[in-house]
Amino acid sequence: MERTRRDSFIALCVGGGISVGSYWLIGDISLAFVTGLCWACGLKLTFHIGHLYPAYTTGETWADQRWAGLGIGLIALASINGLSPMLSLSNGQRLGFGLLVIGTGFVAYTAGTLTILERVGGDSNDSTSQLANSD
Repeated sequence: MERTRRDSFIALCVGGGISVGSYWLIGDISLAFVTGLCWACGLKLTFHIGHLYPAYTTGETWADQRWAGLGIGLIALASINGLSPMLSLSNGQRLGFGLLVIGTGFVAYTAGTLTILERVGGDSNDSTSQLANSD
């Protein structure tokens, strides 16, 4: 199986599984669909970055990882504490909205990564020179 088709198939299966699970917990088809779509797109973009820009798949220095950590930390905080028990949501709805918030953050992070890589013309053989020269 071709790499791009395999990646798309895996992303669709994961997104579909999240959609089905969200629908089973919540019972709202639109929320379940959008949640699964976010996760499928985020996973597909992650595979895309990994294949086209392998040097950029993970940060190697604190300077790179701190921004990823900040974004991921705030998104997790929003999904855990922002959907607090004080809201009149069932546990299933709270989980569904949490998955949606984290999935949306996942897509935002990968799309932002691709935006920067395409802007600087990311060379997968040299991960630091392109970003250093863009400053």
